[in-house]
Parts: sequence; structure tokens; C-alpha cells
Amino acid sequence: MKKIILCLVVFLSVGLCSFAQSRNNTQSSGDKKDEQNDNIKDKGFDIIFAGGCYFGSKYNAQYYNGDYNNENNLNYLFQWYYRDIDEKIKSYYPYISDSIHYGGPLGNMKYRVAVMISLGVRYKFTKNWSIQLMYSFARLKASGQFRLLYEAPPGNYHTGMLDNQYILGKEDRSLIDLSACYLFSTKSIVKPFIEWGLQFNFVRVKSMDAIFYDEDKKTEIYSQSFINDRQDHTPGVQSDGTIVKYGGPGFGFSASVGIKLAFNKYISLDPCFYFNAGKFGLEGYKDFSYNFGVLVRIVMNDSMFSKQK
Repeated sequence: MKKIILCLVVFLSVGLCSFAQSRNNTQSSGDKKDEQNDNIKDKGFDIIFAGGCYFGSKYNAQYYNGDYNNENNLNYLFQWYYRDIDEKIKSYYPYISDSIHYGGPLGNMKYRVAVMISLGVRYKFTKNWSIQLMYSFARLKASGQFRLLYEAPPGNYHTGMLDNQYILGKEDRSLIDLSACYLFSTKSIVKPFIEWGLQFNFVRVKSMDAIFYDEDKKTEIYSQSFINDRQDHTPGVQSDGTIVKYGGPGFGFSASVGIKLAFNKYISLDPCFYFNAGKFGLEGYKDFSYNFGVLVRIVMNDSMFSKQK
């Protein structure tokens, strides 16, 4: 489905550009002269501020699910904090006899909707064509559940597993988009536009926590971080102080479709739909993933900041 959406975005972009080009080719020589004059007046820089919602791919959220295949996983937690977990769990569930251990993720790890803010600059070559550089930031929070397995006394009616144990992950995601932009000329203040280009990104993992939870009493039993931020660190043993930072750079492609509400020649309000297919620097999850955003931009022409004669 996501590949189909990507193909549609590309197809739509190419089709709209072809339509615009053919439309321009049919203009009269007088119209072309007027257009050239308009292009001279419309050259210059735009300053862009934007904010909205960002929807991260579930694929990358699996980095935080605690599975043993991940570079940070619950094996670290159960190895070094097993006694604490065992004591806390048994105090809430007296029917558990022994052998508490991790039972695997429940497959429902996903990102919450995040707030994305953006700052950018655009240079207009003509009234239709421009190039744009945007920096965007979003703090993503991933959440999901894992299963805890245990041994119960023979004949006990309990199932031997506890679902609804929670995992929370947090990351900072920076996106840099370099795009070509095309604005469709209309006689109204509503002007459609499309953008497409390359993206460079960077992810920094901030936290990964396991929450042991009593679903019946709606009570948190125990919580502990399972991100190993010190290489080969053993709890209770002095470390050499080397801090390990997880995440890294990546790249991809981006596109936007929206409308410009041009109130005057100085400022406009541009709601748009944002899409990117990218590889992010999360170890073990570096295939392409598909992410979306809904943004509202405030665009100010550079002439707004200069004295007009």
C-alpha cells in the first residue's frame, strides 16, 4: 500500500509538471513577455515557519520493542535486574512460584502522533519555480507491550503468562529536505503547489523503558531503563565512563502537496501534506520506511523585511 502511495505521488508530480509545461507552451508571445516581466518581479527569497503533526512508521518503532534481536533489548534488564523484577512481580502475584522471564513482544509497537516544527528558506527563480531547504524536528515516542512468562504451581488455573507489560521509547528525529518546488498560477488567492527532493536525516535515541504493570489494579509495579548507555557496563561495577549514543544519520526522498493562500505579496498561509520514504540510523531497522505529516506553513517574502519605496 505504501509503495502504491509513493508511486501515485511521483506520478502526480510528473503529470502536473507536464500539464504545466504544455500550458506554458501554448501561451502567445505577448503572454510570454508578460510572464518574463512577472518572473523578474517574483524572484527572491521566502522565509518559512511551519508546524503540524508527524506520523512515524511502525517499522522503525520495532527498534524499541525489547526483542533479543535488537541492539538494546530486555535481556540486559533480565540479566542485571532480575532479582528486583522477581521480588516486585511476586509481591503482586503470589501464585507465581518461579522462573520469571521475558516472553517476547506482542507486535503492537508504534509511534504516537508527534508534533513537528520546521524552519526553511526558499529561493524563487520565477513565479512558478523555486528551490527550498527545510529543517524539521520531531520528538517521537514509541509505545507497545511485551509478555512476561512464569511458572505456577501444578493445577493452578492461571495461564503462566502476563500480558500488558509496557515498553516506552523516545527519540529525537531531525529532517533536512532539499526540494524543487512548482507553484501553479491561478487568478485567485488559492494556488496549488508540489515539491519533491532529497532528504538527509538524523536520529538520536533518548530513552527505552520497561514498565511492569498490574492491569487489574491499574498500578505500576516496577519500571527500569533497558538502554545500555555505557559499553559493556555491569551494574555495581565501576565503568570507564564511555557513553554510548544510539541512532545515527540516514537519507531518503520527500514530497509535499498543498495549497498557497496568498493573502498579499508579502505573506501566505500554506497547508500541505508531507511524505517521505527514508532510511534512518537505527541499527537493525535500516530499510526504507514511509512517514507522513500534515503541516501549516507561514511563508513571508523577503521584501516584507525591507523598505518599500
